[in-house]
Amino acid sequence: MVQTTVQESVPSVQEDSTFWSRLDLLTISGIMLTIGVIWRVVDQFVLGLGDTWMNIMPSKLFPFLIIIGVFWKYRRDEIGSILGLSNHRLKLQLSVGLGIGLLISFMIDIGGTLIYGIFLDPAYPLDLHIIHPELLWYMFLFFLTNAFLEETLFRGLLQNAFKTRVTPNRAILLSAVIFGLWHAGWPILNGGPVNEVMTHVFTMVFFTTILGLLFGIYYERFSSGRSLVGLIVTHTILNFVNECFKIGPEPVMQGPDIVLYSQGLVMATFVTFFVTFLSLFIIFWRYKIERVSTIRTRFSDRIKDNVSRTDN
Repeated sequence: MVQTTVQESVPSVQEDSTFWSRLDLLTISGIMLTIGVIWRVVDQFVLGLGDTWMNIMPSKLFPFLIIIGVFWKYRRDEIGSILGLSNHRLKLQLSVGLGIGLLISFMIDIGGTLIYGIFLDPAYPLDLHIIHPELLWYMFLFFLTNAFLEETLFRGLLQNAFKTRVTPNRAILLSAVIFGLWHAGWPILNGGPVNEVMTHVFTMVFFTTILGLLFGIYYERFSSGRSLVGLIVTHTILNFVNECFKIGPEPVMQGPDIVLYSQGLVMATFVTFFVTFLSLFIIFWRYKIERVSTIRTRFSDRIKDNVSRTDN
């Protein structure tokens, strides 16, 4: 009797274990996105964690762990190909991601403000503010966790899922738009006059959608869909610098800053944004990350040749 009971229970266990492996990627991505959105709304609007030292860490950490847990148990071979968590050219991805993150942070968050304060309005305050310096280590961890979630969810899972139904370019666009809408909560949470809130929502969604397009092109074309490690580094650096280091008036909003204090500052920021992003769009669209390695090797060889000639 005992043996019969065990044998009859095995098929049901096997059937349960294959549920996630039978689902198509679009369904899985929809489930994971729903989990992420609900958790984000609860942390932001219900629990108000954005006003605490913890920030909305639970909505970053636990949805990411759920995604990893499901893929690790049921679709382990897709962790690299679908979620983008691959060690393909790991060192190159890390170095390129760091360089791009610093470039965007300087040109967008700092460059526009410096141009405005130095050339357009010398009276504009250019003081450096470090937001909660005692929590910098935690904020770096927070933004690293955020980058892992958002890149694996939007560029990895969603973009690859859309590619099963539409062209890669449309998949990039769709995932970028959803990524933009994902960030609409902060200006709504901060409130204010309806017109002002709607302007902030539009600005937030627009700029994060552009960022999503850039990151999507990086993953699909520049990285050949093989790794999101570089983007995770870029995403972490970009958010960390933007949120924790401010030049000018102290920030007045939670989440990504979108408050600009004058038309001149808007124009200076827009110019640096346009030049930086247009250049990166062209590079990511036309070249592969392997080109960086080739250029670096040639540059290193040229330096060695010059040194050897000097010694001789």
